[in-house]
Amino acid sequence: MGKSLALSILKSEKLFFILFLLMIILTFFMPYNFLKAFKSVDWNTIEALAGLLIITASIKESFFFDKISSKILGHVHTERTLAMSVVLLSMTLSMFLTNDITLFIVVPITLSLKKFFKNDVSKLIVFEALSVNVGSTVSPIGNPQNLFLWHLWNTDFTNFIVASLPLEIVMVSLLLLFALFIFKRKPLLLEYDAKSFKVNYKLGMGSIIILILYVMIIQLHLEAFFIVPLFAFYFLVRKDVLKEVDWFLLAIFVLMFVNIYFITKIPLFALLIKPFSPFTPSKTFLLSLISSQAISNVPAAIFVSNFSSSYLAIAYGVNIGGNGLIIGSLANLIALRMKKEKGMYLTFHKYSFPYFVVTALIGYLMIKFL
Repeated sequence: MGKSLALSILKSEKLFFILFLLMIILTFFMPYNFLKAFKSVDWNTIEALAGLLIITASIKESFFFDKISSKILGHVHTERTLAMSVVLLSMTLSMFLTNDITLFIVVPITLSLKKFFKNDVSKLIVFEALSVNVGSTVSPIGNPQNLFLWHLWNTDFTNFIVASLPLEIVMVSLLLLFALFIFKRKPLLLEYDAKSFKVNYKLGMGSIIILILYVMIIQLHLEAFFIVPLFAFYFLVRKDVLKEVDWFLLAIFVLMFVNIYFITKIPLFALLIKPFSPFTPSKTFLLSLISSQAISNVPAAIFVSNFSSSYLAIAYGVNIGGNGLIIGSLANLIALRMKKEKGMYLTFHKYSFPYFVVTALIGYLMIKFL
């Protein structure tokens, strides 16, 4: 029993074990950096993510998302219409709520939709991940890398938006065209009676109110004071909700921060930076773009800012770099972890990488010639 459970976890949590093994190897070669590596973890992000995972698991258990899904299906009838609606919604919300918080709203609703029709929602999840990365590009508070660069840039809110708007227009236009091409006018094949589930409105509405309050708490950077009371509340009131939380996702995020710290301390990593010197805007853009594909866009923004003050080039590079490989943005990992399905990573890269290549080329030309 124990052995079969261990094998089951090993199969379903390959990424966790790969990252854990990598941490062991890196620690062996750099044991003196172990404590510094754990101190490098952005614990505010981990705390915020933990709270969001708990709250959205609660909403899911209330079947409230299923009710919303049944209402949506009353207005859309084809895959293309549904995809365009979801893409536009994801883009809009991510401008104000940040890319990862938006995913905790739109992805559970999308997964609930799956209960009502036979059509595959894997592509929808991928495009939601791309959409929140794209939508959050224009806003100083749309994602963590923008928030960091905004403060470092020492520019006002409006100027940041104006500077980012040309890239936003390009990325939004291309993603909408891409979605129109990928999603066909295929009818949604309904297979589920919307009345056959019972909504726990008390749990659902209560959790949505908690979600709204928690988002405000995250914006104020006070999540460290609320995560323990939040956990204690659900432990005492609805312990079953905590069993539905993806705790491995939290562990994966911690391991990613630790491994990124180790990797950036490798001497070879510093040597790879030399070809980008002197750090002109175009070279800064390329370094930001490539770094995002190696260590994720938030650490890439922090890393590149140590070498260049071309903050617009960094912003363009790391925001485009959020697409492409799954590691480009932690939001990608959140989206795909919610849709636990074999082959999901392959599906993501099938659509994300071509979009990344096209936007990267255009972004480079914009930085070089504008």
